Amino acid sequence: MTRTFPSVPLAALLLARFVAAQEVLDQSYVPNALTNGLEVTSAQPVTQTFTVGITGLLTRIEISRIAQHRGTPTQPLQVAIVTTVGGVPTTNVLASIQVQPSSVPSATGPVQVDLLPFVLSMQQGTVLGIALSSTALPGTQTYAWSGEAPNSTYANGQVFIQGTTSLPAWDLAFQTWVVPRGSSANYGAGFPGTNGVPTLTASGPPSIGTVRSMLLANSSGISTLGAYVFGLSRANLPTPFGGTLLVQSSASVTVVLPPTGGTQPFLIPFVLAYCGLLVDVQGVVLDAGAAQGVAFSPGLELTIGG
Repeated sequence: MTRTFPSVPLAALLLARFVAAQEVLDQSYVPNALTNGLEVTSAQPVTQTFTVGITGLLTRIEISRIAQHRGTPTQPLQVAIVTTVGGVPTTNVLASIQVQPSSVPSATGPVQVDLLPFVLSMQQGTVLGIALSSTALPGTQTYAWSGEAPNSTYANGQVFIQGTTSLPAWDLAFQTWVVPRGSSANYGAGFPGTNGVPTLTASGPPSIGTVRSMLLANSSGISTLGAYVFGLSRANLPTPFGGTLLVQSSASVTVVLPPTGGTQPFLIPFVLAYCGLLVDVQGVVLDAGAAQGVAFSPGLELTIGG
């Protein structure tokens, strides 16, 4: 059996230092010269498609060049992220945010939209649409989204009106941000026991809002004690047991390892500030077949992501 990784040491480990969220600008089309634009009304919803360039969590978008049109609208602006089929927008809405007229600049400028609450985990190459709509009637106070046409230079998407009517020569100004997906990698050399060096792996990408498992092999082949050592940086510290401690220890958990190895849950809270945090882990196994009675796994470095 294994014991559940206690929440208090994990929280202490993750809060040991401040970590700024590692947002990355993914797609950006903000032309210096605005040569054209489209009005967003009840008769003309407008969608700009784009292609996700980085696998991870889509955290926010910017409608980079938008303004009130003919004065202050009385109806809000609806901003949605929609899926596409064959590059054409669908009615499948992944996220929808209502922007009040007072939040849209009277002169052309940006509007930021927070997507973090929708937990939009995206794969590189996925084509999405930024869909703007409003119940404002044509000829009244509406919204104008600006960009370039007919010589637009954004190659990874295009504009659609009325949902599926394409304007292939158009692109409207926007930007998107992503927190890259988490990753894990082994480092350093372990120290062998009866059946060689025990392996240590993660069950999946270490992303915020997930529970991943640390999978520690049992080199002894029989039920024995083991430990997981956690830290926020690598180390290279010789021990009296022949192996090297590869983690600057901040917390540890002792477990009973079955003959086939152990699975230890690792909870990663849904906290954007944890993205970019490096967590280092090493497994230790009591093994009579090791030179000094203890086998060591290689280190495992987790990069927390979205």
